Amino acid sequence: MYAVGMIRGKPGVHGFRIPKPEIREPDEVLVKVKEVGLDGTDFGIVKQGTPDIAEGRDRIVLGHEMVGVVEEVGNEVKSLAPGDAVVLTVRRGCGICRPCLYHQSDMCMTGLFKERGIHKLDGSLTQYVVDEERYMVKVPRELVKLAVFTEPLSIVEKGIQQIKIIQSRLPWDCPHPEHSFQSKQWGGCKTALVVGAGPLGLLASALLRLARARTFVTDIVPENTIKARLVENIGAHYIDARTLTPQEIVDICCRPTGNLHVMFEAAGAAETAVRLIPFLSRSSIAVGTGIPRGDLRIQVDAAELVRQIVRYNQVIVGSVNSNRKHFEMALQDIGDVDSRFDGMLSKMTTHRFKLSDYQQAFALSDTERIKTVIEVDPWD
Repeated sequence: MYAVGMIRGKPGVHGFRIPKPEIREPDEVLVKVKEVGLDGTDFGIVKQGTPDIAEGRDRIVLGHEMVGVVEEVGNEVKSLAPGDAVVLTVRRGCGICRPCLYHQSDMCMTGLFKERGIHKLDGSLTQYVVDEERYMVKVPRELVKLAVFTEPLSIVEKGIQQIKIIQSRLPWDCPHPEHSFQSKQWGGCKTALVVGAGPLGLLASALLRLARARTFVTDIVPENTIKARLVENIGAHYIDARTLTPQEIVDICCRPTGNLHVMFEAAGAAETAVRLIPFLSRSSIAVGTGIPRGDLRIQVDAAELVRQIVRYNQVIVGSVNSNRKHFEMALQDIGDVDSRFDGMLSKMTTHRFKLSDYQQAFALSDTERIKTVIEVDPWD
């Protein structure tokens, strides 16, 4: 069958033939791939020429954001049947540390995990995949055409979960009990800044708005672009950062309430994130989900930065990958995100390509691109 990925020693992305996978264990499931989303990780691997291919192999199939349909199940599979739509989680735990043994491989302590389409394991830019039942999450039938966004939304779900867990230590000065961190409306008395208006940034903004947070989104594109329009469409406020200092950005966010409670970094914009920290409010939290590529050296006053974090009880936390629970949370919210914000996910899908047109998909340089989807076997 046809697959798309990278070959050891050859730059760029390539198409090649691989054997169709077969069920070999009683808990395995054969899935026909329908759609695969491309994200910054995929583009970065190809652009940087850094495929993480397992020893003894000469290639890796890319693609970790997927949705497909079950074709066959092993005789011990209980929760899935042919015809069910599913998404696959990405990370496979080390099998050694307690987080991985307790199905939280996103918190792996050894670093010996593997990831489909990213790190040592083949991904889903192909026609069929086989994996264990425990790594598959069933998609409600009414959500199948949105489900390609499940994996990126799961990343955001985890990041916001970290915010709620960590900030629950504080008795926020909010007169509305329904705005506690245990409530769906936990953001009602809070102000958030999202750095980056790409797919993760837009999805983070949508969840923050669902939680009623006053939300600002900053990026380096003009206000008349589709990214900025989508930000405004969800009831958030767009800030064009191209001519603003970090303090000016924070000042805009703080005008309504005097505080900036949350910063959600979703672009891998390392310099912006570091330079914003000294201007965050007391007891605020900054969550980083974007992973910068390459090297970047900037001058900062390290003593002032540490003084700020300590004196203001601030928290800086990284959040990478997600586990099955976050995928389930994403599928609970994905319908609300799309319906509450006027078909947001469809509007975010700016480009679609056939699997055979993968070269065009990876070479695309459209400044209005948000989400590129590869249609392996288009929905009817």
